[in-house]
Amino acid sequence: MKYRIVIIGCGGTGGNFMKELGRFLYNNGVKGDCSIVLADGDIVEKSNITRQPFLPEDVGRKKVEVMSEILQEAFEVSCEFYPEYINHVSDLEKLERDEDLTILVGCVDNHACRKVMHEYYQKKTTCCYIDSANEYSCGEVVVAMKMSGMELSPDRAHYFPEILTDTSLPRSEESCIVLNESSPQHLVTNLFASYLLLKCIVEIITDEDWEGGIYYFDAFKGFSQHRERTDL
Repeated sequence: MKYRIVIIGCGGTGGNFMKELGRFLYNNGVKGDCSIVLADGDIVEKSNITRQPFLPEDVGRKKVEVMSEILQEAFEVSCEFYPEYINHVSDLEKLERDEDLTILVGCVDNHACRKVMHEYYQKKTTCCYIDSANEYSCGEVVVAMKMSGMELSPDRAHYFPEILTDTSLPRSEESCIVLNESSPQHLVTNLFASYLLLKCIVEIITDEDWEGGIYYFDAFKGFSQHRERTDL
């Protein structure tokens, strides 16, 4: 099977995740079965270098452009990028490919974009949607899957329905002040989330037994706990 991995967000979790995904694809002989699309409207800032996989010379460039270069030049992975924020389902539909199974990976820090990804997932008959969210030290990764119209595992909105009623602005409309005052995240937490994302996606693209549901984790206490929905 061919996979179209669409990664939304190239920040602390997304940037570290896609770098390690590229390393895995390069080392394990499956990169020919996967194409990657990166989407993010953010530009690299000096403050990003402390916990995101960017260098001082990247400052001022689009994050997706930098990460696309890393994936293609360092790991020889087919990669495209969309240097804009995802505000509508149509934005995601432009990134898919009919003949490939879409694996949507959310690495964003706002519910406005999560609502768009939820709507996209609900609309599709076959789709995998893996979503990561974390604060300073704790977080969750949710693995949702639909095959031929049957939902095998629900998405984040089933566990956190308040996402769908949240009225916060989409990332593209937030002011610089709001962006700079957003809750800080620890490097260790971002790395923990990125490796948990990698674990989940590797199980899917290598046809191993994958586990749908929600993973709760605490990066500083060093554990994750998996729970699977049984009431579907």
